Amino acid sequence: MMRKLTLAIASMFLPATVFADTVHIITQAEFVTPSRSESSEISIAFTPSAPISFKVAGKTCNWVSSSDPYGSGGGAGCNYSITIAPSGDLTDATSNGNGCTESGEPMISACE
Repeated sequence: MMRKLTLAIASMFLPATVFADTVHIITQAEFVTPSRSESSEISIAFTPSAPISFKVAGKTCNWVSSSDPYGSGGGAGCNYSITIAPSGDLTDATSNGNGCTESGEPMISACE
């Protein structure tokens, strides 16, 4: 009885799903009248099981996930961040390595 209770309590504190990859998108906007700049952010975390593919700013981005065989394998974690400028251009593309799509131009080029 005590063992079952201990397992039940332990399972409440263990995450049901382990997330290894994240995509963080920052969208910037410039208001002309009244003059001001604003931004919004969204972060998505997920368990890697396929390449990361999403649409933003009229482009489809296809990045490497950390799931085997797509990236470094074993859920090492591909953590990405990219900014959509007021012009619609993709900027400030970063990744953390780990076999992921490289930061900068390789990430932006992977969005067509």
